Order: sequence, then C-alpha cells, then structure tokens
Amino acid sequence: MTRLELDGVTKVFGDPEKDGVVAVDDLHIEVPDGDFLVLLGPSGCGKTTTLRMIGGLENPTEGDVKFDGIVVNDVKARNRDVAMVFQDFALYPHMTVRQNLGFGLKREDNGMSDDEIEQRVTDVAEMLEIDQLLNNKPGQLSGGQQQRVALGRAIIREPRLFLFDEPLANLDAQLRKTMRTEIDELQSEVGITSAYVTHNQEEAMTIADRIAILNHGELQQLGSPDAVFNEPTNLFVAQFVGSPTMNVFTAAVDEREDAYRIDMGTATFDISKRLVNAVIETDEVLVGFRPQDLYRSGNRRIDGPEFDSEIRVIEPVGTEAVVHGDSDAGDVTAKIGGFHELSSGDGLSLTIAPEHIYLFDANTEELLKGRLISERADDQTSADGVEV
Repeated sequence: MTRLELDGVTKVFGDPEKDGVVAVDDLHIEVPDGDFLVLLGPSGCGKTTTLRMIGGLENPTEGDVKFDGIVVNDVKARNRDVAMVFQDFALYPHMTVRQNLGFGLKREDNGMSDDEIEQRVTDVAEMLEIDQLLNNKPGQLSGGQQQRVALGRAIIREPRLFLFDEPLANLDAQLRKTMRTEIDELQSEVGITSAYVTHNQEEAMTIADRIAILNHGELQQLGSPDAVFNEPTNLFVAQFVGSPTMNVFTAAVDEREDAYRIDMGTATFDISKRLVNAVIETDEVLVGFRPQDLYRSGNRRIDGPEFDSEIRVIEPVGTEAVVHGDSDAGDVTAKIGGFHELSSGDGLSLTIAPEHIYLFDANTEELLKGRLISERADDQTSADGVEV
C-alpha cells in the first residue's frame, strides 16, 4: 500500500507568465494507505488533470507528487507502478480476455513464469466472475464484462496505486450502480490506495473514504462523505453535493441572548446558538434547506420555519416524490412522502427542524451552521417517512 500526497501541486497549460490556463491551483491532498479518494467536481474543474499528474501523464508546473513521502515528479509513468482504468476500457480488440489480463505481466520483467502468470490470470478472472469468458474477445462482451476485464488488467499487476478516470461513464444506470459497488468491494478486498475521478456526486458519496471537491482548479473541501454533506465548507460544496439540490434563500439575521433570529421576509424563526458553528457577525445570511429535510407542516411538533408554496411539478420516486413549488421566498423543492393526493396547483405547507438548517455568510458564502445529525426534533419519524 502507498500513502499518496499532493503538496502544493499546480498545473498551468501554456506560458505561466502570460496567458497560461491554470487547470489545478495549489492543491494539497493527503491519502492514507489503503484509502479510496474520489476527486469530485463539475466538468473543467481540474480533477482529471490531477489524476494524470498522479499517474505521471502530466508534470506539475509547481509542487510535488509524493508516494510514501518520496517525490515522484521526475519518475516516468511506466516506472511509477500505478494502474489506470479509463472510461473507454482501452482493451486490445484482437486479444482474448486471457491475453488482455496477462499482457501487462508478460511485458514486465518480474521473473514470473508462464504458469505463474496463467494462475494469476485465473485467480483474477474468478474474483471478477469472468472466468467463463477467458477465451472471448472484447467485441463479444457486454459493457459490464468489458469493464470487469479492464479492472482485472489493473488488479493483476498488484500496483502501488489504482487510478480510475470516470470508468463507469459509458455504462447504463443500473449497471453503473452494480459496478460501483463491485469496485468499492474490490478496492476494500485488495487494500490498494485508489484515486477515482467522477462528476457524479452519488457515485462519490457511495464509494469514497475521502472526497476532494474541486472547482476552477481549487480544492474546496477534503473530507468524508458525511462531512461534505453535513458540514460543507461553503455554499458551492453544499449545492454540488446532495440530490435534489439544496434550496437557498436570503435572510436577515439578528443576534438575541441565546439565539439568532432569522427573518426570511415570509418566515421568521430562531436558531439556538448551541446549534451554530461560529459567531455570526453579519446582518445577512443565506439559508439552506435540503429537500429531503423538508416535510409537510402538522406531521410533527417543531419550532422551525413554516412557509406555504404552490405546487408546480410532482416527480414520483418510488414511495416518495420530489415536489417543485413556488413560495413567497422563491422556488422550493421538497422530497416528501404521502404525495398521492397532491396535484399541480395545490397548496403545500412545509417546515424543517432547526438542526437541519444550513446557514452561510451572504458575502463569503462560507459555512456558519451545518446540518447537525446528533440533534433531533421531537417525534423524528413522521407519517411521511421523510429521509433525515
């Protein structure tokens, strides 16, 4: 296993002194031995460039890439002992599965005999449940089977690092869910430090030990899936992580003896100071409500805000529905149960527990209060079965 460290890594394409494009800006990330890091962010945020610098396919303009504390900036990609899995699988079409799996071992000067290589191929194929396909060529395989072969080709070398560049992007939704579970289980089983690039926050939240969220080449937050969801560093992270996207409203804030009075114009409520991460020294805040934390008023006793909305669209999702509506505060999205009697144009009164409300500085957009999972409202389980 390998400890991966990015120490002030910057990548500029073009002339840094003139019109160069900064793809990655002063990135500091440390990944402990055996951890699964996910690089998450929108297109163009620098996540693939970061992965390529780890793998040696790009050289940093500044900063160091370190494996176990040793700088590898000048080590060529083929000598870094990393295995990459790409979006397009990159299999050799004229070779069988058996040949694809064993090709890397035969190219390397590892002292393995043909019998030892064949045994390794068989073991990996059985692990990935493709042992019945060893004599097939890639063109005879489904997308999921090809992805397993690509994974097997990486695993069989027992590298220092696994690097995944959106490996599931070309698969259908159901197969993507199945494969991400298999990748997670596989990485846990072999225990090899891994870095995985995706723009899909559901994938990231499912498989990561640590998530590095990037935007415009800058690291926004590095933390566990729970941390980036419940305690996002800023508004960008809060809105990028979580589906449906967080509702955000502007509000005035006034400090009281043991609480902050939040005035949204259409709703006024207090948030106890014991729930707030930092002293609020601004007159205006951004108030965030996650759709799954909103629920219909009257379903349980609560002392949070209550506001009315008019339903525009109902999107059923199994036993729940994502409801989009108009309120005096602005557009609002809620994920609720008990939606079958509702229809477009109906009124819907919503509320939220104070401990689930997010607050951000209106100027800096930095977090002032996160979602406290240890604090619960009375009668937490409602008739709606709302996710909390």
